[in-house]
Amino acid sequence: MAINPPAHNAAQAGRPRLRKSLKLWQVVMMGLAYLTPMTVFDTFGIVSGISNGHVPASYLLALAGVLFTAISYGKLVRQFPEAGSAYTYAQKSISPHVGFMVGWSSLLDYLFLPMINVLLAKIYLSALFPEVPPWVWVVTFVAILTAANLKSVNLVANFNTLFVLVQISIMVVFVILVVQGLHKGEGVGTVWSLQPFISQNAHLIPIITGATIVCFSFLGFDAVTTLSEETPDAARVIPKAIFLTGDVRRHYLYRRVVLYAAVLPGYSSL
Repeated sequence: MAINPPAHNAAQAGRPRLRKSLKLWQVVMMGLAYLTPMTVFDTFGIVSGISNGHVPASYLLALAGVLFTAISYGKLVRQFPEAGSAYTYAQKSISPHVGFMVGWSSLLDYLFLPMINVLLAKIYLSALFPEVPPWVWVVTFVAILTAANLKSVNLVANFNTLFVLVQISIMVVFVILVVQGLHKGEGVGTVWSLQPFISQNAHLIPIITGATIVCFSFLGFDAVTTLSEETPDAARVIPKAIFLTGDVRRHYLYRRVVLYAAVLPGYSSL
C-alpha cells in the first residue's frame, strides 16, 4: 500500500526550519561516526565465544537483516524528508501513538550510544594512562562533544570526519599487520579461509545469538535520517547517504572481521 505524505498546511510552512547546510559527504561521515569504525574490537571477543569462533558468520546474518531496514528507511525518507527519523515515519504512516513510542525508543538509542562510546573511550584511555582519574576522561569527552554540538552541525560533521579518518588510519595499520602475520603462518596461516564460516563447531543458534550482539555495529546508518531538515534536497541525498554509509561499513567492517577471525581462530582462549 502506497504511503502518501500529508499536505503541508500554512502552519507547517511557517514553522521554524533548520538551516540546510550539510553536504552528502558530511552526512555520510556523520553516519560512519555513529557506527564507530573500531567497534569490532569491543565485541569481537564476546561474540567469538558465543558463536564458537564464527564472528564473520554472525556479522553476515546481521547484515542481511540490516539491509532490509536500510531499504525501508530509504523509501520512507523520500516520502517524509523531515527531521525525526523513525518517530516521524511511524507517526505519519501508522499513528501518532505508535510514533510516540518509537520516538521515545529512538531517543534512548541516541542517548545510550554516546554514553557507551564515552565509557569505552574512558576504559581505553585509563588503561593507557592509569595515573589519570577515570572521571577526568568522561568529563573531558562530554564537555568537548557538548560544546561542538551547541556550536553548529557543520562543526560536528567536521569533528566526526576527523574521528572517522583517525580510526580508519589505525585500522589500515591493523589490517597490514594482520596480513603480514597470516603470511608468516600465524592463526589459520592464510588470508582466505572458510573456517570462520564453516567448521565442525558451527551451529545456527550460537551464530544467531552472536548476530543479535553485532547488530550494535550497524546502529548509526539510521541516524543520518535525523539530518533531513539540515540537508538540501534531502529526498535525494539522505537515501543515498544511507546506502553509502551502509556500503562503506559493510566492506570496511566485514573484511576486518574476517581477517581478525583468521588471525585469532582460538575463540576459547579469548
